[in-house]
Amino acid sequence: MNDIAQDEPALTGQVLAPPPGTLSAADRQELLEAVRRLQNSRGLVIRGADLLAGLLGSAASFGWRGLKLSPAVTGKLRGIAEVALRRAFDVAVLGVETGGWVATPRQGRIIAAASGAVGGFLGMAGFLPDATLTTLLVMRSIATIAREEGEDMGDAGARQACLEVFAFGSPSLDAAEEGDAGYWSARMLMHGRPLMMLFSEVAGRYGLRISEKLAVQAVPIVGAASGALVNTVFLDHYRNLARVHFTIRRLERRYGTADVRATAQQMAQDMRLAA
Repeated sequence: MNDIAQDEPALTGQVLAPPPGTLSAADRQELLEAVRRLQNSRGLVIRGADLLAGLLGSAASFGWRGLKLSPAVTGKLRGIAEVALRRAFDVAVLGVETGGWVATPRQGRIIAAASGAVGGFLGMAGFLPDATLTTLLVMRSIATIAREEGEDMGDAGARQACLEVFAFGSPSLDAAEEGDAGYWSARMLMHGRPLMMLFSEVAGRYGLRISEKLAVQAVPIVGAASGALVNTVFLDHYRNLARVHFTIRRLERRYGTADVRATAQQMAQDMRLAA
């Protein structure tokens, strides 16, 4: 009798973890939505041009898809990006657990649009304050989403995961996003990096995003309008990536990284074949 009792699971109310590779139907649906978001994301210049086509006409905005800045300017913008990231990390991520005001998505868009309009109107003189404020808004949104998805913001790994979001996406200025493939490769590249090295790696990628932003805002005729719209796209873009990233991390905590990644990659492959 004792041997039989030992073979039976103890009925203590404990919820056993699901077997590897067996995501529940609800969790599979969440993962599928995350994969869809990755595959449907597009480059900042392309999305900004599509939005501005409604204001300027498609012919006027089509040329923006090929906008590029000189390597010298791009290098300077990497430095701006790193400074903005460090300041935003200190204010938004390290302070998120202390509470305080958090902008709703609508409020964030309004603030970002206003900042972009002023920055676009002032040109280079207004770009640095605009980039700093926008980065702070984005970082705060990322940290808030992380907490909503169950991250412990007192944990160093969770805080670094907020910073990682800025590295996702294609490094090309005129290409579409790399989607799910770019997401997983970026995570592998950043895995295990010390925080100081992570800042440098992320700044390089985020600096290219900043340069896209400046390239669009630099058009003199519509600088204010483009700055407002691009900032809105900018904020929504990183909110979307944050929701994807922290949904996947939440599922990984339950099912394991290998199983979630394998399932996500199979979903992505099925989508490509269906398309």
